[in-house]
Amino acid sequence: MFILDDLILLPARGLMALVKKIHELAEAELTDEAKLKEQLLRLQMQYEFDKISEEEYQSGEDEIMVRLNEISQRKKQQLSKI
Repeated sequence: MFILDDLILLPARGLMALVKKIHELAEAELTDEAKLKEQLLRLQMQYEFDKISEEEYQSGEDEIMVRLNEISQRKKQQLSKI
């Protein structure tokens, strides 16, 4: 009986493992400061080489800084839960 139960539940367990992995990857993406810092550096280089205007630079920088602040707040919340 237990083998039959395992066979029946196998697809559900596989699906749950997949959903858990996707959640972990999404969480890692939401808390990855390195990618945002890389984007900020790329934006600064584009501005310095006159590929974008000052307005475009400011807009992009503001957006990245907001996201970095959100990550910082999220990490503080996670630490306070521990």
